[in-house]
Amino acid sequence: MKKLIITVIVIFCLINTLVGAYVIVSMEDATSKLNYVISLHQIEILREHLLLYLKKVQSDLGLKNTLHESSIDTIVQNVRYLDNMMGRCMACHQSPKMLKGDNAGSRHSVLSRLYGLQNEIDQYKKSLSRYLTIRAGRDRTAIEFNQAFRTAEQLVTEVNTMVHATSAKLAERTESSYKDISRTKNLLYGLVVLGPIVAAVVGFIFIKKITGPVNTLVQATRKITGGDLDNKIEGLKGEFGEVAASFNEMSDSLKDHMHRIQESENRYRTLFESAGDAIFIVEAEGKEPGRIVDANPAAAEMHGYTLEELLELNLVKDLDAPNAAKEAPDRIEHILKGEWIKAEIDHLKKDGSIFPVEISAGLLEYMNRKYILAVDRDISERKKMENLILQTKIEWEDTFDTITDMITIHDKEFNIIRANKAAQEILGLPFLETTRAVKCYAYYHGKDSPPRDCQSCTCLNTGQPTSFETFEPHLNKYLEVRAMPRFDNNNEIIGIIHVIRDITERKKVEEILQRAEQMKMVGEWATGLVHEIKNPLAGIKGSVEMLASDASMEEEDRAIITQAVDEIKRIEMLLKSLLNFAKPPKPQLTLVDINDILDKSIAFALRHPSVVANSSSAINVFKDFDPKIPKAMADPMQMQQVFLNLLLNAIEAMPDGGILATKTYYDDKLDSIQITISDTGKGMDKSLISKVFQPFFTTKRKGSGLGLSITRRLIEQHGGHIDVESDPGKGTVFDIFLNVNGKRKDQG
Repeated sequence: MKKLIITVIVIFCLINTLVGAYVIVSMEDATSKLNYVISLHQIEILREHLLLYLKKVQSDLGLKNTLHESSIDTIVQNVRYLDNMMGRCMACHQSPKMLKGDNAGSRHSVLSRLYGLQNEIDQYKKSLSRYLTIRAGRDRTAIEFNQAFRTAEQLVTEVNTMVHATSAKLAERTESSYKDISRTKNLLYGLVVLGPIVAAVVGFIFIKKITGPVNTLVQATRKITGGDLDNKIEGLKGEFGEVAASFNEMSDSLKDHMHRIQESENRYRTLFESAGDAIFIVEAEGKEPGRIVDANPAAAEMHGYTLEELLELNLVKDLDAPNAAKEAPDRIEHILKGEWIKAEIDHLKKDGSIFPVEISAGLLEYMNRKYILAVDRDISERKKMENLILQTKIEWEDTFDTITDMITIHDKEFNIIRANKAAQEILGLPFLETTRAVKCYAYYHGKDSPPRDCQSCTCLNTGQPTSFETFEPHLNKYLEVRAMPRFDNNNEIIGIIHVIRDITERKKVEEILQRAEQMKMVGEWATGLVHEIKNPLAGIKGSVEMLASDASMEEEDRAIITQAVDEIKRIEMLLKSLLNFAKPPKPQLTLVDINDILDKSIAFALRHPSVVANSSSAINVFKDFDPKIPKAMADPMQMQQVFLNLLLNAIEAMPDGGILATKTYYDDKLDSIQITISDTGKGMDKSLISKVFQPFFTTKRKGSGLGLSITRRLIEQHGGHIDVESDPGKGTVFDIFLNVNGKRKDQG
């Protein structure tokens, strides 16, 4: 069909082009002929004017020398008109129109005659001029007059001939032009009449060829509109066949699409009706906002209504609890603004009971109307579970906080994100929920970065749990640490959990037990050694003393022997101290006044020979005794030995004099007595403090290294303990802690 239409259009265009060209050519030819005829008329008029002026000049010539003669100027003026008219005739015959209209032979003949006529007119003008200007005799004048008159007559005759010839030719040409124009007019009339008829016939044929398939397509469209998607268009060819094929494909596609839509609608209807949550479609605006337009069976069952009863209700007025109904206008306003809202509100059942629901609602526009799509979920069970979880959480937190071990939870950036009460109190943690960064190394180690040897970092890197014991100077505690990795759902490490137990007391007990075991071994060894050395030493002493009793011995030798006796006595004292250290006597506990024993010990120490002999400067003693100290269970002799050891050490540490301060204090809450003995002597390095109580460790030139060891052992036998602090150049402080009842804190 498309090719046929194109072919017909091309033929119509070609015919119109040819007809148009023919009409244009015919009109041009007729116009040319008319122009030529007009030119001939103009020539005829010019020739008649030429003849008129010629006759007028001849009349002027004939009236010469009569009463009616014209003036010379008039004659000259008429001659000029005659000459001018002749020039116009020559110009007209030489115009493009005349040159185009005449053939070559005719054009040559006419021009020859015109040139001859021009010559004759020129001769006539000359003759006339001679006649008018001559002054000769009458005869000569008559000759010139006759010559001019004859010339004029010839000219008149010749011009008349040319006028008659032109008139005849003009009539012939005019008749021919009228015939040609008439033919052209008839042809145009025929084209005007036949053109619409031919166009109508061709249009009818085309309309018939087009409307038939179109009607078929229209009928098929109406059937599909009526729902007959199985209708097929057949019998069409060409482009209409292609349209029909596309139409059939569209029908099949539409049928398939409608089938899918139907299936989708059935699925969504099934989902809508089988959904466990309540689904409502309610009016969003109008006179009854909140009116239930549609609902699923779950909504009816949830609220205790039948579906028919539910569709007669208003969601806001009938199903929202009073407190929720008050807030409903605000919720609807937010929904109409395009917001999707979520909230937890209370609903009413048919029996009037209230239950919590979680609503999720948004705007639904359908058929230019606004509705609210609301999905409600009964969260009664969830609320019960939340309360149970909350109660469990509270119980867990209570249990978490009652654990005496420190428990801290860390992230990968070493932030403490949770800690139990014990950890918060021991570490001095701030309130974690309002503090952004609480670094564990700042509170565990007192540092600005994790220590290099941190074993918890190893757990964080390897993902393997680890446990270790460490002494933390920052806390002054021995700690037993268990570090366990924390994982997320993807089994990626997100931090660690620390469970830390303070084992400082246990370490002290272990240290005491270990020292007791060592002392037992040392005692056994010392006892044997003392007995092995004491007998030979007594023999040596007796022999040396006998030598010293020799009267003949020189004084120089006697001095050496006396010095040897003194050294033997010193060895005996050392063996006695070693024996006392190895096997100290069991304390004989009685009620004693600690302030009194300390005061007597100070007086005895200041009078001690070693102090009097070695001290070159005065020792200033300050006493600050607590009068509220009750009498305590203790061995007075052993306590005096303890105080003397500490006092003598303090005095020896101040060879140039200084301040010896003593203080007692009673803690009624702990039922404990604290005795402090301090000096302003040379002090000790930090590295030596932990060794001062070790047996045989001494900083003195002649010390045995057993004094402080015996002192601590005697205090521990009384159920107390001793601490020491010292700074080089600032002195040393010893603190003794004794229980009033003479028992350890861990004893009953």
